This record gives sequence, C-alpha cells and structure tokens, in this order.
Amino acid sequence: MQNDNHHLKRHLSMLDLTLIGIGAAIGSGWLFGVQYAAVDAGPGAIVGWIIGAIALIFIALVYAELSAMLPEAGGVV
Repeated sequence: MQNDNHHLKRHLSMLDLTLIGIGAAIGSGWLFGVQYAAVDAGPGAIVGWIIGAIALIFIALVYAELSAMLPEAGGVV
C-alpha cells in the first residue's frame, strides 16, 4: 500500500525568487526580438521563426518524455 502523504513543497528560497525575477526580465526580450529580426532580415525573418518553432517542438517533446519518466514534484527541474 502506498503512503498517501505526498505533498508539494510550498516554499521558495531567495535563490528561487531571484531566478524568477531574472527570468521575468529576460523573458520579455523575445518580444523585441521580432522587431529587430524584421528590421535586419526583412521577410526572411519568418523562415527563422519557423525553424526556431520546429526546434522548440523537439525540445518540448524531450521534456514531455522526461516528465513521464520522472513523475515527481518538480519534474526534471
């Protein structure tokens, strides 16, 4: 019989909060990336975004597979 005493950790350390803040600041940079790519590459920027989307699909599939292999709180993090 399994122990039903599994709970998620509801605590963030100072390092966790710092990294969340840095990620939020850097995370908005991709919005400006569209503008800069359009200025530099013109219509060819669309091809770059399509290639990037395909690469991210493969990365997402790897994370999905790892999450299924390690079903724990926090996952592969």
